[in-house]
Amino acid sequence: MQPGLCLRLYLSESDHIEHVPALQAILNLCKDAGLHGVSVMRGIEGMGKHGIHSTSFLSLSSSLPLIVEVVASEAVIQHAIQMIQPKLPNVTMVTWNIQIIQPQGNVRT
Repeated sequence: MQPGLCLRLYLSESDHIEHVPALQAILNLCKDAGLHGVSVMRGIEGMGKHGIHSTSFLSLSSSLPLIVEVVASEAVIQHAIQMIQPKLPNVTMVTWNIQIIQPQGNVRT
């Protein structure tokens, strides 16, 4: 096991950064920052400044919540935050300490 950080970013499908969909822009920024294994999760419902966003049939929301998550060493995550934060001033980011357990060899279950 090795110590690391988990970085999570909260945004919505409708967010844009410099005329590029925020999700695409964030994935590009993560790649440029040297992050690997970035996961994106799409929410089925969320509530923000502009009310509730839902996937219900009565709501055709294109502003569903997205969560971008990645784990890496503290140095890599801190470097990524310094690159990402100036371009995403309105996106909430959180980190917490973790222990990274790497797979050993080519063992498959």
